Amino acid sequence: MEWITGILPGWLIEWIRVYVTPFLKVQVKVMARALLSGVTDTLLFLSLPLVISYGSQALWSSRFQLTAAQQTQLERWGSVSQIVAYIEDVPPVVPLVLWYKESGMREENPDNCEGIMGLYSAVTSGALPCFPPGPLSVDEVIRQLRLGTQVFKSYCPDIAYTTTDPRLIKKCYLYYNAGPRSRTNPDDSAYVMNGYDAAHQNMVLTDIQGRQYRLTALGAWPTHIAMQMQVAQRRSSGLPPIILAPVMLFQELWDKIWTMTEDIEQKRPSDVVLEAEAPAPSETPAVLCRAPIVQGCFIEPHSDGDTSLRPNLSPLLLAPFQHGELMCGLFPGIDLVPPKASLVLAPMPGYLTRYTDGRGNLTIQIENDEWTLWLIGLRSYTAGEGMITAGDAVGAVSGVGSQTPGVHYAVYDKITAGFVDPLSSIPADACPSANR
Repeated sequence: MEWITGILPGWLIEWIRVYVTPFLKVQVKVMARALLSGVTDTLLFLSLPLVISYGSQALWSSRFQLTAAQQTQLERWGSVSQIVAYIEDVPPVVPLVLWYKESGMREENPDNCEGIMGLYSAVTSGALPCFPPGPLSVDEVIRQLRLGTQVFKSYCPDIAYTTTDPRLIKKCYLYYNAGPRSRTNPDDSAYVMNGYDAAHQNMVLTDIQGRQYRLTALGAWPTHIAMQMQVAQRRSSGLPPIILAPVMLFQELWDKIWTMTEDIEQKRPSDVVLEAEAPAPSETPAVLCRAPIVQGCFIEPHSDGDTSLRPNLSPLLLAPFQHGELMCGLFPGIDLVPPKASLVLAPMPGYLTRYTDGRGNLTIQIENDEWTLWLIGLRSYTAGEGMITAGDAVGAVSGVGSQTPGVHYAVYDKITAGFVDPLSSIPADACPSANR
C-alpha cells in the first residue's frame, strides 16, 4: 500500500480517508447483511418443503401396521398366496401371515434350520430335512409357503378358503404356534393377538420349545386383518410418497376442522319411519331400512343381546346416497356412495382401530362385545384409535366421481359368527337407492 500513497497527492489521500473509506465500510456491512439474508432465505425455501415432506412421511409411516418393505412383499406375493391358500383350502392371506410371523417375510432361510415358515416340529421329527441358511429362489419360497400352509391345515382341518369366523382363524394360528393340542385361549396368546388393541400390547410369548420373550411385533390376527385390508383395496393415488404423505395429512387436518364446524346432530338422519319403506313390526324394528337379506355369505343376525351395542346408525352423514349390490369376498358387505363429500360416522360404539398402507388406502374397524364392522375406502381419518361412541365422526369420503367416493361397509355378527346384510341396520329415512 505504501507505493500507492507515495504516488498520490496528499489532498487525494485525505479526501479518500474522509469521504470514501466510511462509505465503503457502511456498504460492506449492508452487502454482507443482504448476502446472509439471501442465503438464509434460499436455504429456508429449499429445506422447508423437504422438512414438511420427510416429516409427513415419517408421521404417515408410523401409522402402518406393516412396514413399507412388508407392504411391498405383500404386493409381490399376494397373488401367489391366494393360489397357495386356494389349493390348501385356507383363508387367502394365511400363507403370508405365517411367513411374516416366522421370518418377517424375508426371502432367506434363518440359521435355525426351520426355514421361512418356522417348521420346528417337522424338522426336529425328521419329517423334513434342515433348511440350509441363505437366500432363496422364487420356486423355493413358494415350496416353503405350501409346506407351512399344509402344516397349518393339518393342525386345523375345520378351516377353509372361505372361512371368516375370527374365533376359528385365531384358534388355527394358535395351533400352528403352540401345537394342535394347545388349550390356551387364543385371545390370551401373544403370538395370535399382540398389537391388536390397547389391551394386547407387549405380550409375553411362550413358544413350542418353552422359551419366553416379550413381543413387539404384530400378532397373527392383527397381521391377518392388515393384510386383508391391503389386498381388498389395491387402490393407488398415483402420487409418490414424498407428495402423498403431506397431501393426506393436509386432507385429514381439513376434515377435522370440518368435523368441528359441522352440526352433526342436526344433519344426521332421524329415526322417522318412511311408510313406503317401513318393514312390518313383526319382522324387524320399524326404524330400520329393510329386513336382513340372508343369502350366500350373509346370515341372519342375532336379534337379542345388548341393543346399545348394535350398529343402528347410518355410516354416512349425507343422505340419501347410493348403494351397490351385496358382495362376498374378504369383507362381505356393500358399497355406499354419497352424491358429494360426506363425513363418515360410527354406526355403533366400540374400540376403533385404523388400518393404513403406503398407497393411501384407509380403513376403520370398530368392535364391541357383539359386533365388528369395517368402513373401507376413506379419504381421511377424523378420529384416533380407542373407544368411541355411536355417531362420532370417524372419517370422510369425497362423493360420486372422486377417487374416494364412498365406503365399503361390512358388518360381522360375533354372536352368530357370520357377516350380515349391512342395510338391515340402517335407519329407514337414510335407506339408500340402488345404483343405476
